[in-house]
This record gives sequence, C-alpha cells and structure tokens, in this order.
Amino acid sequence: MATYQTFTAIGQREDLSDVIYNISPTETPFMSSVGKTKATAVLHEWQIDSLAAAATNAAVEGAAASDITVTPTTRVNNRTQISEKTIKISGTMEAINKAGRKSEKAYQLNFYRLAA
Repeated sequence: MATYQTFTAIGQREDLSDVIYNISPTETPFMSSVGKTKATAVLHEWQIDSLAAAATNAAVEGAAASDITVTPTTRVNNRTQISEKTIKISGTMEAINKAGRKSEKAYQLNFYRLAA
C-alpha cells in the first residue's frame, strides 16, 4: 500500500511567519547614526572639518617650536525640500486578516516614513 505523503497532498495550510523582516533598514548607515538637527531656513548650512594628515612631528628637546599652517573649516549647505508620498488602502484590505501586520495603513505609512 502506497504511503500518502505531504508533497502529493492538496489543501495544506501555508507556513507563513507573522513577521516582516526589514533586510535593508538603511541605505546610509553613517548618516543614519550621526546626530540630526532641525533646519530653520530654506538654506541650511553647517561646517565640516577633517583631521590633518599624519606627519613627522618629533622635536628635539629644547628646539624652537615651529608654526604650522592652520586650515579653516569648510562651510557647506543644503536646500530644504518638501516631499510627500500618499497611499490609498481599500477598506477591504484594511479589514482582512494579514500576515505580519495588523493594519495595512499603519504598515505602509511607517514603511514610507522609513524609506523617505
């Protein structure tokens, strides 16, 4: 007698995890990890600086100190922009049982907030 096996059976329920994994949470890991500030004008400016290149700066005891050339900071800017993304979720889509999220509207709004 042949054994009835799962790979020939019809009507098995799917094994779908109730979690949605974000495998690419950020495209700019450095910029996402540094502090943020609020722009108070359409043109937002800030200063940047960098470390001087490594140099041989050993001195003999008692020698006269020599001056170095000081490099000023660099002033950079960016213009602000208003961006928007709108979503439309049907009432049926919001009402049905979904995997990985309770509310499609809340999920999509959060997804677009992170992607912006």
